[in-house]
Amino acid sequence: MNLLNKLPPFDPKSKALNVVIDTPKGCRNKFAYDKKRKTYLLKSVLPHGAVFPFDFGSIAGTIGDDGDPLDALVLMDEPAFVGCLVESRVIGVIEANQTEDGKNRTKRSDHRSGCRITHARRHQIPR
Repeated sequence: MNLLNKLPPFDPKSKALNVVIDTPKGCRNKFAYDKKRKTYLLKSVLPHGAVFPFDFGSIAGTIGDDGDPLDALVLMDEPAFVGCLVESRVIGVIEANQTEDGKNRTKRSDHRSGCRITHARRHQIPR
């Protein structure tokens, strides 16, 4: 079952943003969902000593300009796992540009930032 296609971006009852984690906080491995195989695959590995500082995922029910679901960065005290659905609240947007190695092409790669709704310090984050 692919939660990215099955769920809407926002939960109808809680109004939470539905984010499916693809790369956990503290991990060197970058995972991506493979639509053909219907599973997560190891896409790349960060250099030794580098890790993802936060959980990264995709917003369910969305499609970006690149044909993939919109990206999300989720702030939590502890890492989630690959494929975990995290109900989040949007707290900001990171506008970014991404350049591919060996190519003189730059593309937008914006990330939506959110925090877990039951995050221990959520009351400290302004609405």
